[in-house]
Amino acid sequence: MRPWTFFRLSFLCLGGGIGAIPEMQRQVVGIQGWLTARQFVDGYALSQITPGPAMLVTGFIGYRVSGLPGALGAMAAMFLPTALLTWFVAHRWERLRGGPWAVAVERALAPLAIGLMAAGVYTVARSAVMDWPTAILAAGAGVLLAKRWLPAAAAVLAAGALGWLLGL
Repeated sequence: MRPWTFFRLSFLCLGGGIGAIPEMQRQVVGIQGWLTARQFVDGYALSQITPGPAMLVTGFIGYRVSGLPGALGAMAAMFLPTALLTWFVAHRWERLRGGPWAVAVERALAPLAIGLMAAGVYTVARSAVMDWPTAILAAGAGVLLAKRWLPAAAAVLAAGALGWLLGL
């Protein structure tokens, strides 16, 4: 396993980890062949229901490839660079915030983050929705979440249990 892959991916996590998902899937499934598309989606789904950041999927990937050292290496490569960058910028941002370039950076990051998150949702959906039953299950879970009839974790668990019962 190459932690460098996760180091580079960590800088795509604008607006949340989902922004890195399309490139992560391309690297992990398509280029490296470390996981199948189904394993990737399952690992991502598990990371969504665990406490903590969604990018815990890196630990799952690292573990599948190289055991505990792989999990630790992948997570360190994913979290440490951006944590250090955030710390560095946060300590200087208040002083720099009024500058015209800082305002331009803030305005540019919002649409970039939204685009990366949309690409992440599309990538996961494209890999997980394979036929009519999975499309109906995804739509049902979407309705549950949009109407706020269930907490997100309960909707994910319910959809997973239903998918398992139906053999999806």
